[in-house]
Amino acid sequence: MSPAFICNGMLGTLCKIMRMCGIDTAYTDEGTSIVVTARLQHRIVLTKNTRLTKKDGVLFIHATDPVKQLGEVVNTYNLKRHLQSFSRCLECNHPLERISREAVKHHVPYYTYQHFNVFAQCTGCKKIYWQGSHYTNMMRKIADYIDESGNDA
Repeated sequence: MSPAFICNGMLGTLCKIMRMCGIDTAYTDEGTSIVVTARLQHRIVLTKNTRLTKKDGVLFIHATDPVKQLGEVVNTYNLKRHLQSFSRCLECNHPLERISREAVKHHVPYYTYQHFNVFAQCTGCKKIYWQGSHYTNMMRKIADYIDESGNDA
């Protein structure tokens, strides 16, 4: 089972990238109380706040570049085998489930419905995703993140 994480306010971009990679990652702009939240939710804190570095269950992220930050997390927790691109909602972090094309007919733009066949829906916020041009661009970006972080996907 892959570990779950929580990013503080300084690591919003890293949070999105981790979600793109299918890693369970919450986000908060709480201060030092993030440690309490993490313990209650069984998460590892990812932070750039040096005041938190002496706490258990906290990983201080050294890099400033999000690609290198991802590499730190993937390498530290050996996550390479847990990466499942686009299996989590980018907005709320809930898992995505496949949904039939017919079920989304009245919930996506007409063009989208006419030109795409594969859809997924967030189990939390109900946002609908499909494999449009944004999907291809994001897949390329994920490949870049993994390649540049030193982890072949």
